[in-house]
Order: sequence, then C-alpha cells, then structure tokens
Amino acid sequence: MTTPDVAVIGSGASAVAAAWALARAGRSVRMLDVGVDAPPDAPLVPMADWARIRRTDPHQHRFFLGDSFEGIPLGAARVGSQVTPPRRFVTRDAPTLLPRTAEGFVGLESVALGGLAAAWGAAISPWGPRDFEGLPISLPDLLPHYDAIADLIGVCGDAGDDLSPLMHNPQGMMPPLDTDPASTALLARYHAHRADLQRKGLRLGRARLAACSRIHRGRGPHPNLDLDFWCDHGDAVYRPRFTLRELLALPNFEYVPGVLVRTLHPDASGVRISLRRLADNTAEDTRATRVVLAAGALGSARIALRSLGAFSTPVPLVSNTSTYHAFLNLPAVGAPQHERRHSLTQLTGLFSPPEGGPEMQLQVYSYRSLLTFKLLREQPLAFPEGKSVLRALLPILSLVGMHHQDLPSPDKQCELRAREGSDSLHIRYHTSPREDADQLTAESRVRALFRSLSCFALRRVHLGHGASIHYAGTLAMSDHPGPLNTSPDGALQGLPGVFAADSSVFPRLPARGVTFTMMANAHRIASLLAASFP
Repeated sequence: MTTPDVAVIGSGASAVAAAWALARAGRSVRMLDVGVDAPPDAPLVPMADWARIRRTDPHQHRFFLGDSFEGIPLGAARVGSQVTPPRRFVTRDAPTLLPRTAEGFVGLESVALGGLAAAWGAAISPWGPRDFEGLPISLPDLLPHYDAIADLIGVCGDAGDDLSPLMHNPQGMMPPLDTDPASTALLARYHAHRADLQRKGLRLGRARLAACSRIHRGRGPHPNLDLDFWCDHGDAVYRPRFTLRELLALPNFEYVPGVLVRTLHPDASGVRISLRRLADNTAEDTRATRVVLAAGALGSARIALRSLGAFSTPVPLVSNTSTYHAFLNLPAVGAPQHERRHSLTQLTGLFSPPEGGPEMQLQVYSYRSLLTFKLLREQPLAFPEGKSVLRALLPILSLVGMHHQDLPSPDKQCELRAREGSDSLHIRYHTSPREDADQLTAESRVRALFRSLSCFALRRVHLGHGASIHYAGTLAMSDHPGPLNTSPDGALQGLPGVFAADSSVFPRLPARGVTFTMMANAHRIASLLAASFP
C-alpha cells in the first residue's frame, strides 16, 4: 500500500470499529499499532469446564497461577485483578512506553493487540437520551451505529426484560446466556417484588453481553465453561482481534505492528506521521491523507498534546467511580449447582432515584473461576478457618459493582510534561466531598433495596479512582470547539486532517459503560469521514 486514505492509530475497540467502517466503504486503511501479543509458547487452557480442570489437570498452575506465579498478587486487591496470567500481555510494556505520574488516580493502559478490550468483561449498556446531555450528538445519531456494531461484535441479551424500556436493544440481538444458580435465584426474587422495587428506582435484568449465544460470523456459541477470565474458547466473547482478522482479509487494509506513534504533522497533502520502530528503536515517518486517532483517552491525549507542542497544558479527564460490594445472596441457599456457566456479568441493574438525580449502574457477578485465594486475603479470619468459611459461602456469594457517572472539574485533569529526551503524562484526579457523599448515599440506598431481596452486604471495596478503566474527556467534543476540542464529526482542532474516534471525545461519562457507545461513535465518525472523500 502506498499512501493510504486513512491511517488508524491503535487496535483497540474504537480503532477496529473505525477501520471496519472505512475499509467497508472502500477507503484504503493502514493501522499503526504497538501490538503486544501473548507469547507463542504461552500455555493453552484445555477445552474443558473450569471445575474439571481444577480436579484433573496436572498443569493447571501454568495458566491459573502463572509459570512464575505472577497470578498471585501481593498486597491488597488492586486495579486489574481480572487480568489473569494468560492475559498479562494486555498490560505488558505500557508503563515503559507510556510513562505517567498520577495523583489520586490508579488505572491501566495498554499497548496490546486489541488494547484493554483484549481482556474486558464484555458487558454492554447502550446509553439513554439523558446520557447524551452536554454532547453535540444525541441518541438518534447513534442508533444505526449501535446496530452496525452489534452485528460486527455479536450481542446477546433479553429483549423483553425490565431494562429494555430504558436502553436500546440492537437489531439482531441474540438470546441471553444462561445465568448461574445464584443470579437466577436473585432475579426470581426480584421478579416477585418488581413493582415495589421499580417504584423505588431499581430495575434488574440479564446482562447484555458482547458474546455469541449462537454461531455468529463464524464465532460461538459460548461453551459455558466458566473460563472467560482465562481464555476465549470458541471466540464467543468479543475481542478486537476478531475484527482485525476480518479486516486482514480485505485487500484495502494493512496492519503495521511494532510501531509507536509519536507526533502528527498536517500539511498540504495530508498528514505526516512520526513514529518509532520498537524492534531497533529507530525513528521513521509515514504518511496518510487522513488520520483517525484511537489510542485511548490517555494515549490519544499524549499524541495530540505532543503534536501541538502543548506541554504543561491541562486537559480534562473523567473516569467512572466504581465500587464493589460482596453480598450474601440468601435466595441462592440450596439452589442446585451446575458446572455449565459463564464468568461474565450475570445481571445488570439500573438505579434511578425516584425523586430525580444521577442514575447508577449495577453489575452482578458470581465469584468462582477467579480463584478463591484472591478473596481469602480480603477476609478477617485466620487462613484455615477462612478457607472453610469461603468454601461454604462461595455458592451464595454475589459481587455487585456499583458504577457512577463522572463530570469534569478543575480537580480532574492531565497534562503532558516535557522531560529530558522524553515526556510523561501527569494526572491529577480528585473528587469533591459532595460527590463522595452523594455516591455513598446512593450506594446505601441500593444496599437497602438488596436487603429487601434477602441479600446482605458484607464489605465495600473501592480500588481507587481510575480502577473502572473507563476514561474520557481529554479531547472533548463540542458544538463550538476550541483548542484541543473535537467537532461533532471528530475533527481535532489545531490538527487538520486528524479525527479522534475513541472515548477521549466524550466530555462526561454516564454511569453506563462506555465501550459499546465508544465503538458506535467511532463507526459514526469513520462513516462520515469515508463519505467526505471524493
């Protein structure tokens, strides 16, 4: 390929969504990516259910604990606990290639093939009309792109549940995956009290997942082996590499791994892209007529700030606050257990205070295949007693993630700081006492509603701001864009021919997850860009 129509920077969820729309529209596309992948000699997880592997496989320590026991974290629970040894490549090399300092902010970045979505939990939540407040686009603008992305990645869910009136059900949505015994019992209890709970603002339903419950685009159906944190049997749970695989079959697409994009230089004939080849640490330039920036909210901000020479210039940063609550799920006592299950989000909930106020999203998990030793260290009993207690409680233990919206403020910013021979992103992130108090109040109300379902909270864990791995706002979209803003079509001010198409363009984050909406918006921006060519 000579000079392509469009260069896409990154290979994560938004990058492949944009590349797909561009390539299918006939544009020539070159994807530039670091592309760290799992080592070729990585141990393979057998095609058997989790319980059978735990009972019979003599080599299970290689993938459950890691060859160097890297799967046993030291210290308390921390961000990225779901990144198991087979997926360590997702965060490998990022601290070195993407240096940063942070104040009040934890989090993960990735330079892997597929980005952080190579290990995401695959829960999707289309935004509602209120979630687009403050954006120059609305829900109707994204509806056809939600459907296009659902067809690309494969989505399952219950189109007739209590969540459906509040969120778009994409065309072609497959039937939901079965819930495990604990979540099935909880949902049945909810249905018995649904009128009262809905009046108090709570709705529950089976999770909408980027997973194939039947064969779709040659992937699936989900094998229900309870190994979703460890492997991708059947390619049923969506990973960006699956779209990249389809793109590589097109003659107008090229994938270039092993490069780190540094700066973008627009000129009269397009955009010159300065990059570093990682194999020999040499600098090189390449060109494209247009560039789609999709390196993540933090990665795209680095490239834009560096390209504009805007060092020490603060830009906003928003990140969903997430806390995790362990519940004793008493409706599940005595429920028959079975081995066929998935490890992803079992149930999704939406809590909207009846008197008004921010919505909160809930995600209900069971805890088994992430291994009990990670819970054992978090409980107050001595090891022998704690082990026995946890074994008894595990079938009736439900974990509920509570996710809050985030709005920009002067105390939530990042900036690129120059240093000798390099630069580093500095993040400063602090919520206000009012935000913290409002979130605690909302969580307390949800815990009370769960008590009415005979689910009793044991512990609340807050891993720190940024632990949700949902970041946005650094190149915020605006009807009247200024420096380091983007217009509704993704055009980045100050860098003609450069379009941002990841979560960096969202000036605020609702409580609902961002990945599905980010992919739909990337598809929308790429479709507009493709149509702009002669």
